[in-house]
Amino acid sequence: MLVLALSLGFVATLGGHAGARAAGTLLAAHRGGAQLCPENSLLAFSNAIALGADFLEFDVHLSKDGEAVVIHDPTLERTTTGVGAVSDRTLAELKALRLKGRDGKVTEETIPTLDEVVGQAAPTSLRLLLEIKVDAKRRRYHGIEEKVLRILDSHGMASRTIVMAFEQETVNRIRELRPAVSVGGLYEKRDLAEVRSTVGRELERLRDAGARFIGLHQGLVTSDVVRQAEQAGLLLGVWTVNDAAVMKRFIEMGVGILITDRPAVAKGLLGR
Repeated sequence: MLVLALSLGFVATLGGHAGARAAGTLLAAHRGGAQLCPENSLLAFSNAIALGADFLEFDVHLSKDGEAVVIHDPTLERTTTGVGAVSDRTLAELKALRLKGRDGKVTEETIPTLDEVVGQAAPTSLRLLLEIKVDAKRRRYHGIEEKVLRILDSHGMASRTIVMAFEQETVNRIRELRPAVSVGGLYEKRDLAEVRSTVGRELERLRDAGARFIGLHQGLVTSDVVRQAEQAGLLLGVWTVNDAAVMKRFIEMGVGILITDRPAVAKGLLGR
């Protein structure tokens, strides 16, 4: 099928040895592998690299002084020793905090900058699934797209990165700034319900907007959706899949990227 060939060709262009595995599901370590290490930590990303993940998946916010930092929540309480909004703290203040493990215990890991994470991945063959977030008041960060692109460019990683967002304005801004960079939208059931849309409609909209990727919550993914994504020429990522039986089902469906907190389990199911 021509569309499938185009989609697989896109995967191969993301760098490294992707072409050798283009016919199978690729593995993304969600937040570096959040069930193995403190999420979105340099330790987690290092572990994911050692495991042989195809993608590092992570989230980006801006500090008070405009530095791009890698953390999922817009607030600090859940994953760090800090309190309040990420955007209310300077980079120096954020760096003074420590990350917590899944058990809540404080570790020696600090909040990484985007520059540190991209620099860690650059010498490897990995690619990046980079989600641009909004702040604690659900507002887009001014200039975050430009900041992200500059950092990717500084490490030669723009061609090996998919920039993702739930916000259509962010996807549009990346397309405006750099049409060659791969972008994609993220969706879960409540998002579709709010805009009274369907996965099929969003696939068409992303295709028409020049996107190359769609990330869907696992509850939205069926064999028919996998087929529709192939027909639209979009690489399909499914998140966050941690149950081994469910991982196996999605692998058998032929999803493009399996996004999981348990990359070691997924690696075994993929036969690597």
